Amino acid sequence: MTVISTQTKKSTLRWPYLLLTVLALIAGFYLPSLLQNLKTQADLTNAPPLKSSQYCALSTQACKQDGAAITLDTDIARPLTETRIHVDWPEQTSDKLMLTLRGLEMDLGIVKFPIIKQSDGSYSGSIVLPICTDAKMTWIGSLTDNHQTVYTSIRMEK
Repeated sequence: MTVISTQTKKSTLRWPYLLLTVLALIAGFYLPSLLQNLKTQADLTNAPPLKSSQYCALSTQACKQDGAAITLDTDIARPLTETRIHVDWPEQTSDKLMLTLRGLEMDLGIVKFPIIKQSDGSYSGSIVLPICTDAKMTWIGSLTDNHQTVYTSIRMEK
């Protein structure tokens, strides 16, 4: 009877250690990406609010800010429809810019679009904004190479 009792105690003591080991492995695997994601969202949401005049309103007319000239292929973006963006930023040497946007009037999360350098030195890419229940919405955000940043806004209508 004591042999069975000792063996039962040993197997009972193993379960918490096994469970802790599995939880530690899962946490070690997912925690870095979770922390990075939280940091990125905190950077965008905790940034000091800018006045609307500080945002470069993107349209078919070139919007110029800090040496960058940015144009869209349309004045008003449509949800779930591709909109092309073109950036002339002569001082830039990066191979890729990142356009990060969030909804101003409604929180639809954060969307990111890579803007790739072309052979002529300019940058271009496409934007497909998510659908919104409102008929009109403004997306605000930034265009950056992680060293220089230009603040942008895009007007979207259904």
